[in-house]
Amino acid sequence: MPPLSRRTVLALAAGAATVLGTAGCARDEGPDELEVPWAAARSDAALASSSARAFPDAAARLTPVAEARRAHADALATEIRRARPDRSAVLDAPTPDPAAPAAAAAAVAGLRQALASARDAGAALVPTTARYRAGLVASVTASCAAWAEVLGS
Repeated sequence: MPPLSRRTVLALAAGAATVLGTAGCARDEGPDELEVPWAAARSDAALASSSARAFPDAAARLTPVAEARRAHADALATEIRRARPDRSAVLDAPTPDPAAPAAAAAAVAGLRQALASARDAGAALVPTTARYRAGLVASVTASCAAWAEVLGS
């Protein structure tokens, strides 16, 4: 094989840099995998808040859950914004205010079920997500499990 000329080496290097550069700038298509737990956290926070307003006797149990789920949503949104700034429009959309259930017991039961669903979804996501995100998802999942238990007692 004949030796490569300087011109050929430079052309190959420029081609490789172009290919690698465009591959590094490519964005994932579609939603970020953390948008599902983020949406669940926002929804749970809204449900807990509206239920606490509707049923003042249950507010002491529901308000801390609303605050925790709001913190979960904020943490997940921060990670999504870091990794996928193109998803900001989704993250900035207003949260619809859900109607509170007819009774405080139904509100607590509905929120407990939502937390159990978030726990299960998070447990399924942890082993498949990147390691640097798994800690965040696992923390949110553990918190959902704990709050579901607290509401069940």
